[in-house]
Amino acid sequence: MRSLFKKFIILGVLLASVSACSTTQTANSDPLEGFNRTMFAFNEVTHKAVLKPVAKTYETVVPEPPRKAVRNFFRNLREPWVFINDILQGEFKRAGTTFQRFVINSTVGIGGLLNISEGAGLEYHQEDFGQTLAVWGVGDGPYLVLPFLGPSSGRDAFGSGVGFFADPAAIAIDNADEEGLQLGKIGVESLDRYSRSYGLIDEVLRNKDPYLYMRIQYQQNRAFEIRNGKRDHSEADDIFDEIED
Repeated sequence: MRSLFKKFIILGVLLASVSACSTTQTANSDPLEGFNRTMFAFNEVTHKAVLKPVAKTYETVVPEPPRKAVRNFFRNLREPWVFINDILQGEFKRAGTTFQRFVINSTVGIGGLLNISEGAGLEYHQEDFGQTLAVWGVGDGPYLVLPFLGPSSGRDAFGSGVGFFADPAAIAIDNADEEGLQLGKIGVESLDRYSRSYGLIDEVLRNKDPYLYMRIQYQQNRAFEIRNGKRDHSEADDIFDEIED
């Protein structure tokens, strides 16, 4: 199972790398719109028929405190990869904050179940390899809508593939040689994240052209993330800052 899963990921990374190396598109360019709209329609059906009902059941069955602990735990697992990308981007002050967060939450926070560092003024920030590539000058590549995963780009899809293999937490889990552990981690983490975002997805789907709306919001959000900038909360349409990564 794991070997098959890895081959699937490798294939996805190779395809994404081809996209990432293509001519950089303008912000409003969408050369794969036909494919993307098909994937968007697939994701919409999956959202309504499967993912949203499962996420709502999770919210109903599992009380908020355990759900928050799960959220803290997986965020803490991501901190080493955030730290690496901070360093690769030359953001050494942010890297120091990430390192402190990880040490405090992994020890006093009982393996990350408690977000102790937040009370100490050490705010969480998200970094990934797609952002690192952008800082290095790699263009977006074409806009992509991935099945189940949603909006992305050639560069960001490639970055996600690299992250899957290079993330220290993923490496540690893989080295544990437990076939279902990696899939279990992905499943639980995805369920937690989806339980916090299905309401926003419903909001997107109420738009006249939800595909176009989602594309614009994704591209704007990624631009702000890459600049490590704060979002303009005066823009009511900015939905992604409501989802805590």
